[in-house]
Amino acid sequence: MEPVSLKEIVVWTGGKAFYAHKNSNFENISTDSRTASKGSLFVALKGKKFDGHNFAFEAIKAGAKAVVVERTLNTNLPQIIVSDTLKALGDIAAGYRRKFVCPIIGITGSDGKTTTKEMCAHLLSTEFNVCKNQGNFNNEIGLPLSVFSLTKDTEIGIFELGMNGYGQLKYLSSILQPDIAIITSAGYAHLGFFKSRSDLAMTKAEILQHTFFDGIVLVNNDTGFTKFFSGKTCFPPVRVGMKKHSDFRGIISDYDGDAFTLRIEKWNGIDFKIKSWNGTIAYPSLFSIFIADYFGVPRRKIAKSIYEFGLISGRGKLKDCRGIRIFDESYNANPGSMRMALRYFAKQKAKRKIAVIGSMAELGKWSEFYHREIAGIVKNLCFDAVFTVGDDAGIISKFCGEKGRHFETPDDLAVCLRDFVKTGDAILVKGSRINKLEIVVQKLTDSLER
Repeated sequence: MEPVSLKEIVVWTGGKAFYAHKNSNFENISTDSRTASKGSLFVALKGKKFDGHNFAFEAIKAGAKAVVVERTLNTNLPQIIVSDTLKALGDIAAGYRRKFVCPIIGITGSDGKTTTKEMCAHLLSTEFNVCKNQGNFNNEIGLPLSVFSLTKDTEIGIFELGMNGYGQLKYLSSILQPDIAIITSAGYAHLGFFKSRSDLAMTKAEILQHTFFDGIVLVNNDTGFTKFFSGKTCFPPVRVGMKKHSDFRGIISDYDGDAFTLRIEKWNGIDFKIKSWNGTIAYPSLFSIFIADYFGVPRRKIAKSIYEFGLISGRGKLKDCRGIRIFDESYNANPGSMRMALRYFAKQKAKRKIAVIGSMAELGKWSEFYHREIAGIVKNLCFDAVFTVGDDAGIISKFCGEKGRHFETPDDLAVCLRDFVKTGDAILVKGSRINKLEIVVQKLTDSLER
């Protein structure tokens, strides 16, 4: 982070400073007193189970020069009083972002945000100094903290924006003000918070309200809302996908279970080999290839770099433990991503194929419907065993008869799975984060490696 002055903080937040030296500069912004350091500004956030105001003194002891608070502290600690510390955090991030003229890319969507962000950064970093949010720091706290990682040396910024309700993307994009917006999909994630998929797509379009009018918008042409998004932009968006009439169309070939070749319809003489068992990574790959090419990364270098890209734990990473292959999709799930993961997993060659499925959360009134739909797909794919955990996931294992078994906790499932697996097995682990299926992956991996 570049130094920020007290005056800038006051102007950006509309706050009032007390006991703070007017020439103070802050080296970083912290919302956790445990990570506050010398020269930092501590923002006292409030949550359901915590109140940062109670830790203001600890932050000062750790080296913070001042604190941002909603109420005057009964002390002469340097403090900036604001009406809402969470909003102040966003206001500071928005002001800080305006200090930079480097291109900023904003990524949102129901599926593939993090993989698209990581892959874009991977390809662009071969030619540029890239700044990105770490992990999935993409909400109203994580995004501002990520924006503070921009520096004078940053040449391109890449940030993902998450949401699970109305107005959130509008707010986050007002902070980020992207030059380029990518909508990876309008699918089923968080569907339970909305009236319909169309309603959900409308909220995805909120990112466009603060994308620069002369910027670039990329949309997934295969998820059914291209015309809708086109009506929200000044210029026609770039349609990215596998279907005909896509502006940037990819074609998958040579799938062998561990990797596939991706070709760009209008590009001749170059193939992109993607090391992934799950062909749905073709979409993050297409977005990333387009972005890298747009910024002038040589196409041969893109091909080499994308082949070297490593999948992220919980998002498709393959683990081979003593002849047992674990396909780790434990991070999250929704009906769209679940369908595709199951179908690509079914293409694997193995002595036995075992599906470990967690419930798909945040589907609301559609939950039973979509779990029944997945149950039909699982049964038709004829896996050798189906283990489930989580409320409505029991529908799936029950539908599979003797091959299915439901568990109350991921720990119970892990114990059973550990004794059940044999050399030559392939195991898919996929479900929403609420199921904590990473426990299953970790315990199974540990027991096999021992």
